[in-house]
Amino acid sequence: MHTTFILFLFTLAIPFGNADVYLHNPRGNNNRCDERSNNRNNANRLFDSENNGAGGYAVGCNRPENAQTDADISCYQMKYYTDTVIPIRWTSQHNCGQNNDCQFILQYACEGHLGTNVRNGHPQNAQGNTCTKTIPEKTDRQLEEEERVNPFQYGKHEDYTYYQRCKERERNPFLFTADQKLKGKSAIYTRQNPNGNRYGFECPEERDYYPYWGESDWRDIAILTTNLDRCDYYTQNSRCFTEKHECVGGTQFSTTQEECETHGGLWYTYDKFPQNECNVTCGNAPSSTINRLGLGQNSTTHTTFHWKLPSIPLQNCVLRLRYNISTSETPWDYNVTDNHKLKNNPVKNTSQGVPVRMAVNTAQYGRVFEDRTYTFTIIERPDELKDKVIHNVNVQGKRGNIAQVRNCIEYDFVPNNITLQEDEYVHFQWIGSDYNPQGNDGEGRAGTDRSNIVVLETEKENLPMIKNTEESQEIFDEQTHFILASLRQPIQDTDKCYTYEELDTQNKRNDQEALKNCALLNRAEPYFTMFPVKPNRIGKMKAMCSRNNNFSNRGQKLTMYVLPVKKENITQGVSFESKDTIERTPYGILVPSVISGIIGGMLLVGAIYYRKSLYNKAKNIRKKLKYNTATYV
Repeated sequence: MHTTFILFLFTLAIPFGNADVYLHNPRGNNNRCDERSNNRNNANRLFDSENNGAGGYAVGCNRPENAQTDADISCYQMKYYTDTVIPIRWTSQHNCGQNNDCQFILQYACEGHLGTNVRNGHPQNAQGNTCTKTIPEKTDRQLEEEERVNPFQYGKHEDYTYYQRCKERERNPFLFTADQKLKGKSAIYTRQNPNGNRYGFECPEERDYYPYWGESDWRDIAILTTNLDRCDYYTQNSRCFTEKHECVGGTQFSTTQEECETHGGLWYTYDKFPQNECNVTCGNAPSSTINRLGLGQNSTTHTTFHWKLPSIPLQNCVLRLRYNISTSETPWDYNVTDNHKLKNNPVKNTSQGVPVRMAVNTAQYGRVFEDRTYTFTIIERPDELKDKVIHNVNVQGKRGNIAQVRNCIEYDFVPNNITLQEDEYVHFQWIGSDYNPQGNDGEGRAGTDRSNIVVLETEKENLPMIKNTEESQEIFDEQTHFILASLRQPIQDTDKCYTYEELDTQNKRNDQEALKNCALLNRAEPYFTMFPVKPNRIGKMKAMCSRNNNFSNRGQKLTMYVLPVKKENITQGVSFESKDTIERTPYGILVPSVISGIIGGMLLVGAIYYRKSLYNKAKNIRKKLKYNTATYV
């Protein structure tokens, strides 16, 4: 590769950003583990988020009352089937494109990609605050042998050896650093991290720049940008499509094999990733209102990207989101020759000649924010589901009222409106934690998350449907609805669960802390999953979570539409995110909300229980939806 092209690539790889970002589905951790407080303990635990300490969801583990050691505690992972679609949801503090340049970079990596023993960190007892420290700069074997500690109390994403290579690699000297005084010459020192602080085993230079010119084990999912002219550049320099190179051991930073070997280095090549691990989208960045962690701008829905999972099983995966924004003070093409153009806290004259002191931190003008999920696994489909459409239904949110869950959100189903055909399947699966802050509002045992599904008669109801009503609202078989409501608690075992009479007449229903209060889901584990199920009738079902649909969170509800099967009606799943928005989920696409509202309204009007009417609505959807796999609306 020619030197001038490499330099051009470097100067384009400027970080942008100035606002927090938080993942909600799958659940982001923001460096949290088993803290029993609203703020995380340690911003250096796994990665450099730059986010507010109140963000992040608690680790997905239970907390038995008698748990004395880590062996007494069970931790769980979400498990998604191959080739299914998961809605990635997040909130960011600022908008994209209105007065800035912006990118969202979505990536993932798994066990074997990042190294071995990729993990969240495991609570050591029931008290909490036992897996919140940064892993020592040692291998797992060294920890066990030299420190005599359980290495699994520490979370780990990138591997120890990966960080050592970063630490020994000379940093890129062509990058814009403004007036920051970097305290070293290796890749752990950047304009945003001039002191070379360690965040887990993340490589600071790789974190701060995209696309990275050297080694990165993260597989690209999507680059969502306010400048689509850069899409070719992004994809051409993604490791999904091109190999990467690094000069190992040279005395000078080198951009070609000849330079590297001239300075005594070894030119090392990193192969491009297998194509079955890559499905890259480049498209428009979604926007939201400035200074609000809320819905998309001019929208009634969360910021969402639909990711079609790889077709191969993968273990211990982590989803990574980086959020970057830039203003005209740090343009895209700045490099080391522009360092003099931006200083800390400059004094400027206004057009009226009034001197004003500006709040500028050159380490943060052009700044990257990041969040990562807890680990999850992508599992092989069983033979009977190889060629079937499987819809994922999950839960987002955190225990507490709107103030207590700040930077996170309250409970909701993901998606909360979904349409499927009667020959398609639904995988119900969600995860909570027993390590939420103990004082946060909510039902059931303090500090715990639980969700179930009970059927309603209408959308506005807040009490479950009474059995044997004239018109059944259930769309699955009786056993499925029993499991969804009970979460497999042994409600017939009077030694483990209160009876209906005890709950109703003896006031046991208000015994919030009792494990026997199965009516509050106290006997259930924080993780729930069931084998994918197929509906047994067409129509519409409205449901809610009986535990969380309370005074501080009256809104954890779910609507499902089942359409009849017609040959020309077969698609990869159309899902409703709200009453006025319709989404298509196979390849990371959102359909414009205006068309969505029209179609959603058509589906909500009329006799939904008649096959002909339902078929016509499905047919209209199919005709109106137009998709482009490189577009994000």
